[in-house]
This record gives sequence, C-alpha cells and structure tokens, in this order.
Amino acid sequence: LRASLKKYPAGKTYYVKVWHEGLKKHYEINTHQAQKRKADVFLDKFLGDYNEWSKQKLEESNPTYLHNAVQAFIKHKRGDGQTSKGTIEGYELALNDLIECCPNPKMDVNGLGTLVKVGTVLYEYKRKLDNTLTLSTVNIRLRSVKAFLHWLYDQDQIKKIPKITITTTPPRDKLYPKEFEGLMKYVNDPIVTSWIRFARFTGYRLREIPKVHLGENGYYQAIGKRGKKREINLSDELVDLLHKIQATNYKPARISKSFQLAYRKYVLSQNSDYLPDGYSIDEIQLIGRDKINRQIAKLYIDRYCLQHGLDKGDLTEGQKRTAMTQGKTFHCLRHLYCTEVQIATGDYQKTKSIMAHSSVIITERYTHLDTIESTKAISEQMMKAQA
Repeated sequence: LRASLKKYPAGKTYYVKVWHEGLKKHYEINTHQAQKRKADVFLDKFLGDYNEWSKQKLEESNPTYLHNAVQAFIKHKRGDGQTSKGTIEGYELALNDLIECCPNPKMDVNGLGTLVKVGTVLYEYKRKLDNTLTLSTVNIRLRSVKAFLHWLYDQDQIKKIPKITITTTPPRDKLYPKEFEGLMKYVNDPIVTSWIRFARFTGYRLREIPKVHLGENGYYQAIGKRGKKREINLSDELVDLLHKIQATNYKPARISKSFQLAYRKYVLSQNSDYLPDGYSIDEIQLIGRDKINRQIAKLYIDRYCLQHGLDKGDLTEGQKRTAMTQGKTFHCLRHLYCTEVQIATGDYQKTKSIMAHSSVIITERYTHLDTIESTKAISEQMMKAQA
C-alpha cells in the first residue's frame, strides 16, 4: 500500500497521498492537521479504513453510472479530433439535463428506460424538454442523447439501445424569393442591406462574412465550421458590398436583429389584421420594435393554435417557443443560396463542394426544392444553356 504524508511548501496542513491500484490514480486527502504528530494519527486511522475507502472509490468510478458515463463520453468527443466545439457544448447541455432527471446519483445507464414508459428517466426527460423547449431544440437534445446511447452500446456498457424517435419538423429555414424581396423593403440601413445581399448571393454564414478575405490564389475565402475553407470567385458588385461591410464595425448580432425585424414587418404587411391600432400598411416603418414583436407574437401563437387545434390558455412554455420559431432568420439566406445553386447545377456533389458541406446529406437538408416552384428556374437555366 503506497500512502504517505505530504505538506506543500506554502501549505498549512498535511495531506495523505495514496495510490489506488484498481483505478491507477493518486488521491490526496486533506488531514486538516498542521502538526505532524496529529497528521500521523490521521494517517494510521486512514490505513485502518483503507479497504472500505478503496471499495467506495471503485463504486463511485463505476463506468456504468450515468454521470461517469457522460464524463467519459464528453472526454472521448473532446479528444477524437472530429467533433466541433459547438457540438460538444450541445452534448453537454443535453446530457446534463438528463442527469438532472435521475432521482439516484448512482443510476445505471441500463436503467434509463424509454421515451414512452411512464416514470422512467428517459420519459421524464422527454416530458421536461417538451414543456420547456421548442420542437427543434427538443430534437437537437434527443439527437445528442441518441449519440451518447450508441457510444455506450459500442463500449458494451448497455445491452440494448433505447428507441429514440425524432419528430420530423417542417423546414423552417426555407425563405422564398418573394419573402426576400418583401423584407428588403423594410431594411432602411444601407450597411445592413449590404450584409443581407452579400449573404444572399454568396451563401456565407453571418459570422463568416467579417472574415472573408482575398486569398493568394485570387479567390475570396473564409474559414467556416470545423475549420473548412470555402472559396468563392466574387463579382465586382459583391466585392464592393464586402468592402462596405468590412469598413464598418457592425456586429453580427446587430445584423441578425435587423434582419428579423425587417422580416416581421414584412409578415405584418401580409397580415394587416394584426397591425397595432391606428396604423396602416403604409405606416409599418413607423412602428417601434417592441410593438412589432408583440403583434408578431399574437400572430404566431394564433397561427400555431389554429394549426394544432389548441387553445392559447393551454399552451406550455415549449409550445409558445415553438410557435415563435415560425419566423425566418439570417441563416435562411444560406439555405436560399444553396437551393438555387442546386437548381443551377442539378448535382448534389457539386453543390456540396460549393457550399463546403461535410456531407451530401447536409446539402440535401439545405435545399428546399419545391417541384412546381422550381420548374421555372430550371427551364430558365436550360434556355440559357441553349442560347
């Protein structure tokens, strides 16, 4: 048994430093004693209780305990060199919530239950998510739990993977060209206009735009997710927009809020019954942000209740938040660009390369092709090719 007393040069008390053979690691236990004689007494007592202490540490380190399994999974993801920081943060959020739903800190991962069995950890977890988060966020959390369970299965720590069903949601990132044209009427800042138009015709993400620069090969580039470089041959007009953007200190958050406000004004212009009292469609630009947001909230919640046959008074916080996701965000511009690239190329592999996506599956998710809607654009492309 390797155990000894240790005192740090600047410390006041002695520590017992002990090696745990089973766990292959050192532990330091504070004796809370400044005198060597009293620390020796503490050490003798510790050695007498060593077997019990050792068993307790082994039990606490049981890899099938949920909190230990979560720590091991996160550690694995941090070290695999393939998982982005944002994805890992998503795993941590989802799995910490899962731990909070466990009544027993020593919960075994084989006892999590299922999403449909009342009273089990997974059932209570799903119920908590549904009551507090949007449907899209619920799906993100469930995908994280699903990845964790598959990893446990690969590690032979669980015998069977509980079924995790992801509810499909209608694409909320689809922005129609007519919506784009409509919202642009309510953007009255030329710099914000430059940001929106640049994203619309390049597909760069909001936070990538300030970092776009001219590469040594003569093409403009920016580093995106997972360190992937995306290059574009910009037209003179787009280069001019980029220079206007980068000559100012507008923050991405400001651009995002401006886009959202413009879209909401456009939505109100199409639903005049929800305009504040005393305002007409021609006066939408005069309505303050807070009033716009209040009226939009009423519209989205009414629309959500109508679609799902619900009463406003019965909505959970999660349902209210889901209702508010009916709006469009700046990121929709990237989806719109991707959709039009796919119509132009007709080749998912080529579109994937242009977008710098990590897989064709992601490209397919980004392209919102409406068969009837896209026929005009496809015909125009064919006619241009024959001209």
